[in-house]
Amino acid sequence: MALSAAILLVAGCAGEPDPQPSPEPASTVRLGTVASAELGARLTVTATVDRVIAGTAFVVRDVDFTDGRLLVLSVGKTTAEPPQLVTVVGTVVDFSYRDLSGRYQLGPSDAYRDFEGGRALVAEDVTVWD
Repeated sequence: MALSAAILLVAGCAGEPDPQPSPEPASTVRLGTVASAELGARLTVTATVDRVIAGTAFVVRDVDFTDGRLLVLSVGKTTAEPPQLVTVVGTVVDFSYRDLSGRYQLGPSDAYRDFEGGRALVAEDVTVWD
């Protein structure tokens, strides 16, 4: 009888596993989504307005963008101002000031130098969140 009690006592202690630390949370953000999107792809992005370059062009900032920012172009004037949150539905294009300046009335080229040859989003719809 004493032997059975000792076996039960040892078996009961061995049944509890040591607690394991929680795994590190994994990022759900796919960095560079716009840069890796195909030309002509339709995307929806929500980001903070970083600066307005012209009435039809502004820059948004978010960790999802390759260098943290994205140029947004629109045919009509937008009312977005820093630091408002916006949702933009648009089409991915390669940005070329020479090719796009007339269509989007971009103004002086110096403000767009950092975006030349990169991706931009041509807005079909811009929602400004108050």
